[in-house]
Amino acid sequence: MGAWGIGLYSSDMAADMRSLIKSALRLPFDEDRIVQVICEREPGSANDPNDPDHTIFWLVLADQFAKRGVAHAATRAKALTIIERGDDLAMMEKLGMTVADRRKRGAKLDELRARLLAAPTVSKPRATLKSPQPYVFELGVLYACPVLASAAINPYIGKKRLDGSPWTPDGWRQFVILERGRAFDYLTWYQAIVTKRPVAEKPRLEEARADWWWKIETPKTCSPRHFKIMEIEPIGDLPIDMDRAYARFPKSKPGTVFLGWGGVSAAVDDITIGNTMCSSIYDWDSWYVRKGCLPMEDTTMMKSLSDILVDGL
Repeated sequence: MGAWGIGLYSSDMAADMRSLIKSALRLPFDEDRIVQVICEREPGSANDPNDPDHTIFWLVLADQFAKRGVAHAATRAKALTIIERGDDLAMMEKLGMTVADRRKRGAKLDELRARLLAAPTVSKPRATLKSPQPYVFELGVLYACPVLASAAINPYIGKKRLDGSPWTPDGWRQFVILERGRAFDYLTWYQAIVTKRPVAEKPRLEEARADWWWKIETPKTCSPRHFKIMEIEPIGDLPIDMDRAYARFPKSKPGTVFLGWGGVSAAVDDITIGNTMCSSIYDWDSWYVRKGCLPMEDTTMMKSLSDILVDGL
């Protein structure tokens, strides 16, 4: 948890919970299943009363449900118990919150209690996905994405820069999707290997075996709208040998990215592939060329695609 303040949303956990709940409510499930999905995403905070985020988890969940017209008796009861027993204020005291700030937070919790007691006991209709999200990426295809000064086009704001100057790319990022799936059979996710080294011109398929330095990334999402805004282009099919790919990016020490990571987290949290498209000529020059070095090959980084391509093709 990044910070504790008097407000209900004064922490990183609370902010993350808000986006998680918004995404989970798009699933065409009943309230019990939605709560289960959210708890599975944050099992420690949801289930361990000694976790510093435990009370925040349930208070934010109850508050968001009330604001979004979702009636779930067990969640409301859990939050009310936390408030009435003083569990949250006790945790804040343990974490070092001053008496004055705990008094202010207590007033905020009293307001939340009143809202929860007044909340309807029947859920309002909500907009949900009617069918699984479509795939926008194919497996084993080389894709390219224009980048400028370390960033792709921001899929949320388009071609805008803070200083008002035009967005003109200084390079291209290349990537290949090695895995894809749908969380809960609805929310799409993709796992890609992405080049560290950029190219100034649009990539060509015949140059895919060059030493571009490919890194395995954690799964991400990409909607058809984001695909279009980011100006991603397919370059061509590649003969990927998936057995070699899994062997090249194995599960090793804890926390190290590997092929087969699984994309439920990215799908539910809606982590866009735009977060991955952040390498440009600027990065390569500043991190490697200027220092006269190259990346290091390991279980997450390889020099050439030849390591995972079908032999003889």
